[in-house]
Amino acid sequence: MIKTTNLRFNLDKPDHRKAYDILKGSEMSYSNTIVAALISFSENEENRKTLLDGIRKIVREELDTVFQNVYSEQTSNLSEISISENIAQEEIQKNADSINTDDSDFDENEDFVDDDFLEM
Repeated sequence: MIKTTNLRFNLDKPDHRKAYDILKGSEMSYSNTIVAALISFSENEENRKTLLDGIRKIVREELDTVFQNVYSEQTSNLSEISISENIAQEEIQKNADSINTDDSDFDENEDFVDDDFLEM
């Protein structure tokens, strides 16, 4: 079965002129050139959608990986800070305990007392 259609080009419009020049310069018939162009356009559109979907999927996966790494690094840093704070607190407590238990009779001014004065 053969279908007939009319095609008009307005040569005052640049896109129409370009399409008409392509059609005139083709080695195929007008019908075969238009059929090939429409099929190519349609397939490229489907391929473009498939390609964009693939790119979107890859970008999402990469962003997920980046965010997971950042979260993991932040969690690690927080636990390191917490460990450092615990160690510092333990050191402070040890120092406080050693000051309190070493010598309860210790007089901090003892080194500054003039022994000769006491013997008078």
